Amino acid sequence: MAKLLGLPECFLTSSPGGGVIQGSASESALCALIAARHAALEGLEGTEREEKAAKLVVYVSDQTHAIAEKGCMVLDIPHLRVVPTIRGKADSDNYGLAPDDVARAMAEDRAKGLVPFCLMPTLGTTSTTAIDPLRKLVAVAREQPEHVWVHLDGAYGGAAAVCSEYQHWLDGVEGCDSVCINTHKWLLVSFDASLLWVKDRRPLIRSLALDPEYLKNEFMQSALNYKDWQVPLGRRFRALKLWFTFRRFGATGLRAHIRQSVALARQAEELLEKDGRFKLFVRARMGLVCFYVTFGGRELNEALLRRVNESGKAFLIHSVVDGVHFLRLAIGGLEVDTWHIENVVNVLSEALTDVIDENPKWQELQRETFASAA
Repeated sequence: MAKLLGLPECFLTSSPGGGVIQGSASESALCALIAARHAALEGLEGTEREEKAAKLVVYVSDQTHAIAEKGCMVLDIPHLRVVPTIRGKADSDNYGLAPDDVARAMAEDRAKGLVPFCLMPTLGTTSTTAIDPLRKLVAVAREQPEHVWVHLDGAYGGAAAVCSEYQHWLDGVEGCDSVCINTHKWLLVSFDASLLWVKDRRPLIRSLALDPEYLKNEFMQSALNYKDWQVPLGRRFRALKLWFTFRRFGATGLRAHIRQSVALARQAEELLEKDGRFKLFVRARMGLVCFYVTFGGRELNEALLRRVNESGKAFLIHSVVDGVHFLRLAIGGLEVDTWHIENVVNVLSEALTDVIDENPKWQELQRETFASAA
């Protein structure tokens, strides 16, 4: 899988690094944080260790998935620095994490006596599929006086790298310490199956290895023992479903699926814009379409979302970024084709008409909006 994604050799098991199947991106991020903290505190004991542990800082953007906050909560990491994003500053028409803002945040924290130790960029954020500029962010991390562990959360967007035209999104990945991609999100594998790669397996193993007498055996030193790469001792047999999926579809089939999802997302955008009452929040680059009704604000968008979901004809969720409430249409099912896209846009259009017709206030807003546009 690493070769299919174009990951460098440093992440292969034949190198000092390697990969392991976790349950979810949350577990992968937790393991990365455990390894990063261990590396930051290794060799310290007693009061010295406690004092440094109290100063550790993790850096994320305001678009980073909640896995970062949960990982810090579970591990009692005291400082999570959320760096605000500005549309277009680091990611064309989206909300990427700006390297200079990260560098400034780290400098401010060091001046306060804190210790930057982990940076978590994202390839395909949950709300809008923003892509953080990986190579530049890695450079910021490497400029710090102490090692800053870089964990790339590519849970959704990383899967696109099976296609050559999207592998540039991983530019700079060789500088990361760990990478996560969920095969159950866009690579047709059933939940759960998250792939975690590390460039150097030793910090991860040293942070999680335990060898009670009842687990010792003659094969301990001759094979990889994945109990030391994860939080649980036992492991589910997730590899089998990955093998069957990849055997069934092959590289060609997986690439076709990714490309089809992107094409369908663009079709959905065209149809939504053609309606005239919808506006795209950001342009789709993956299989996610973000849009909202141009009038009526959050109240109308929430009413539309409820109406569509209650109909049972489609299911969408929302997000709020930059104060804008918008709807998210996720496209990635194996059987989805152009007919489904036409149908879901029709469902949205009809539901919006019904909701507006039931409320004189929104009828008036619609008239005013299109009168001014004319």
